[in-house]
Amino acid sequence: MTYFKTIIFLLGLLFLVGCQNEQETSVGETSPETTTATDAAAAADQMTASQNQADNVTSTRPEAPRGGTTTIAFESDIADFGTIQDGEKVRHTFTFTNTGDEPLVISNARGSCGCTVPDWERNPVLPGDTGSLTVEYDSTNKGGVGGKVDTKFVTVTANTTPATHRLTVRANVVKPDA
Repeated sequence: MTYFKTIIFLLGLLFLVGCQNEQETSVGETSPETTTATDAAAAADQMTASQNQADNVTSTRPEAPRGGTTTIAFESDIADFGTIQDGEKVRHTFTFTNTGDEPLVISNARGSCGCTVPDWERNPVLPGDTGSLTVEYDSTNKGGVGGKVDTKFVTVTANTTPATHRLTVRANVVKPDA
């Protein structure tokens, strides 16, 4: 009976923190099948501490670069990957143009979840020039049998008016039948 309670507890934890980055199990570490109640309690404490740390990090809003402001135009602000398999990693490159009169500087790009990781150009984009921002989406544990639409966001902060822009990443994630 204790074994079933432990499994239910662990499944509840996985449900609550399903959007955090997965950690790889090294040789010699305990696998989920051999987790004891003590290990589960320690894991819960560690996950709570990680969540509190993540909450502190995400509660601070990055500042836009100081100086002159400009404008930005994305070719598209939505990346729809269609139907993908649970566990698949996909990438999309958003292309933008500096439509203003000042050099454009992206100071930050932040995914709404650890499964959505942006990478952007750090150099200023001159007026009239184009730049890019690449987003990698990890669909691990995001799917459902028959498919489940998962939508995530990337908030881009720059010396633009307005200072933030929201990009959308979505996919219909299919989990294989168990």
